[in-house]
Amino acid sequence: MLVPPLSSAGPASTYDVREYGATGQDIRADTAAIQRAIDACSGQGGGRVVVPAGLRVTIGTIELKSRVDLHLERGALLQGSPHHGDFTRFAPPPVSFDPGPVPMMGVIVYSDNAEDVAVTGPGRIDGNGMAYVSEDTPFIYKCVELRPFTMVLKGCRRVLLRDFSLTNSAYWTLRLLGCDDVSIDSIRINGDLKMPNNDGIDVDRSSNVRIRGCHIETGDDCISLKAVPLSEGINRPCENVVISGCTLRSRSSGIVLGCDVSGDIRDVVVSDCIIRDSHRGVAVRLSLEGNIERALFTNLIIETRIFDSMWWGRGEPIQIEAVPWTEHGRLGVIRDIRFSNLDCRSENGAVVYAAEPGHIENIRFDRVSIHIDRPSAFPGGRQDLRPNATSPMPEMGTSGFLLRRAAGVAFRDCDVTWGPNPPDYFQYALDAEGCPGLADAGLAGDAAHPGAPSRSVH
Repeated sequence: MLVPPLSSAGPASTYDVREYGATGQDIRADTAAIQRAIDACSGQGGGRVVVPAGLRVTIGTIELKSRVDLHLERGALLQGSPHHGDFTRFAPPPVSFDPGPVPMMGVIVYSDNAEDVAVTGPGRIDGNGMAYVSEDTPFIYKCVELRPFTMVLKGCRRVLLRDFSLTNSAYWTLRLLGCDDVSIDSIRINGDLKMPNNDGIDVDRSSNVRIRGCHIETGDDCISLKAVPLSEGINRPCENVVISGCTLRSRSSGIVLGCDVSGDIRDVVVSDCIIRDSHRGVAVRLSLEGNIERALFTNLIIETRIFDSMWWGRGEPIQIEAVPWTEHGRLGVIRDIRFSNLDCRSENGAVVYAAEPGHIENIRFDRVSIHIDRPSAFPGGRQDLRPNATSPMPEMGTSGFLLRRAAGVAFRDCDVTWGPNPPDYFQYALDAEGCPGLADAGLAGDAAHPGAPSRSVH
C-alpha cells in the first residue's frame, strides 16, 4: 500500500500502521507496513506511529528511527516471528570463547544510532520464546542455538520506554548497547521462568540510565549491568545508572552488576526495590579484566531460596565475586560498594569471595539484616562461583557473611539470625579468611547451632 498523501495542513503527527498496510495476516507484509509508517514519520520530522487496539501482528525485524514514538495501544500486540530467518537486524551475544565465527542473534525491535526515540503505551511486544525451545526438561528449557533478542537499542540517545509490556522473550529481552540518556518507566517484563538467557533489562556500556517502577519476572537476571567484550566496537563504560521502585522475581539474580565486564561499570544507585522468590538477590560479579566501582544498594527487601543448579546461584541475598572465567583469565577490581538498610530472608548468607587477594576492596554493610532458613528441598552446603573453569561449585558451609580475600570490609549495625532446625552446614554469623582491614564490631549474631562459636576469622 502506498504512503497516504499529506494534507494541505502539513505533515501528519500520527501514523496508524493500518493505513500503511498492516493487517495481521502476513509476517513479511506486516513487517514492511510497520516499517513504512516508521520511515514516513521520521522522514517528516517525527511524531507517533500507532499500533491500534486489537491489532495483533507477527513481525520479523522493525527498526525504530529518530524522533519516532512507537505507541502500542491497549490490546495491541507485536509478536516476533517463530522463524529466525525472518529477522534482518542482528546483535552478538555478550561473550564467546569458542573458535570460529560468533553466532549472531536476530532482533525483533531494533534501533541503531537514533535519537529522541520512544516506545510507549499499554500494549505488548512478545518474543515468541516457545518457538525456540527444543526440549522441556523439569527445571529449564533446552533451546536452539539461534534465538532472537526482543529489543536492542544500539548507540541511541534520549530514549523513552514507558508503560508497555514485554513478554515471552526467547533471549535477552531489552538490551541497551552504548546508549545515553535513557528513561525506562513502568514497563512490565514477564518472561518464562524456565527460559535460559531471557534477561529482563541489560544495560550494556550505556550511561545516564534511569529504571523506575518496573515489574520484572524472568528465568535469567531481571536487571543486569554489563560492559561486554562483544560490543560491536562500542568502547565506553556503563555508568550513571539509577534503579528504583522495582519489583523483581528470577531464577537467577534480581539485580546484578557483571559478570561479563571487559570495560568499567561505575556510579550506580539501586534503591527501594523488592526482590522475591529468586535464586540471588543483588550481585556484583567480575569474571573478566574490567572494573566495578562506586555502587550503592539501599532500602531493599530481599527474599531468596535455592533452585535447581542449572540456574546460577545458591540462595544468596548478596553476592560479591571476583573469579576469572577461564583458567588463565585476568581480573580487574571491585571497589567501593555499599549496602545500606537491607532486610534479607534467605537460604544462604551474603558471600564476598575473591579467587586471590587484590580484587575486592572497601565493602560496607550498614544496617543489613539476614535471616537464614531452609525452605527448599534442593541440596545445600555449596557456594556457586560460576562462571569458573576450576572450581565452579565448591562444598562450603553457609554463614551469615562468608568473606574470602576481600580487603576493607566493614559492618555497622548488622545482624544475622537463623530459623529452627538448622542443617549441619549452617555455621557462623561471620566466616572470614584473608580479609585485611576487617571491621566486624558492628555485626551481631550467634552461630546457627547452640554452643558453637559465632565467628571464624583467620
